[in-house]
Amino acid sequence: MHIIGFIVTIFIGVILGLVGGGGSILTLPVVHYFFGVSMSQAAVYSLFIVGMSASIGVFKRIKTKDFELKEAIIFVIPSTLVAFTMRLWVMPLIPVQFNLFGMETSKDSMMSLLLIIVMTITAVRMIFKSDSQKEYESSISRTLLYGSFTGVLAGIIGAGGGFIIVPALTKMGLSMRKAIGTSMLIITIQSFGALVGDMLNKQISNEPFNYTLLIYLTILTALGVFVGTYLQRFFTGKILRKVFSYLLIAVSLFILIDRFIIN
Repeated sequence: MHIIGFIVTIFIGVILGLVGGGGSILTLPVVHYFFGVSMSQAAVYSLFIVGMSASIGVFKRIKTKDFELKEAIIFVIPSTLVAFTMRLWVMPLIPVQFNLFGMETSKDSMMSLLLIIVMTITAVRMIFKSDSQKEYESSISRTLLYGSFTGVLAGIIGAGGGFIIVPALTKMGLSMRKAIGTSMLIITIQSFGALVGDMLNKQISNEPFNYTLLIYLTILTALGVFVGTYLQRFFTGKILRKVFSYLLIAVSLFILIDRFIIN
């Protein structure tokens, strides 16, 4: 199981490096199901892995300047503030077990349900996505709303929200190449902002961590980012996006069956 988990981890990095988002959504289920880490703790692993990998993607693009600081700042302020708030104050308030509309449920089930929804939306967007992007104005208020939503995702499931960020940036007039680089910059800041919230949260910071596993997964994801960034020179990644989309759907179904049907 660990070997398969390591292979999928590299693939996540390739997706992140190639299309700027979407891949990070698989990090939490990979850490949870392949390496036996709890859902709540897997979100912390995901934030660190995604943040480090995205930062490498940004570093690779410094010379070519394939990112825009102005657009990144507009997006990253709300996303980071919301992600930080979610990790520090909101998530600790959610009990491990609680009653919702007369039904007994758990924090892990809530996270799993959100994960299934986001993975399905990501898969559908990737399947029907066109390589040609229409550029048109996007209002500041809409951008702030998108930024806040990606902050919620980072705060709950440790995902970067690149599947939202990249299309939003293209609507602000950025080319696909610059949108991908800017997305990585946003995900880097957002992820580490959320991790600061974790470090200040005693409930999370006191939990034991497998730092060896965290380092291995980070290195493999970063390796995938290097590969994906290199492959970006040769093709748009349309086929890879579709393959990844079907993988997301398969994983969504697996989580649905495992969490809500078998159990």
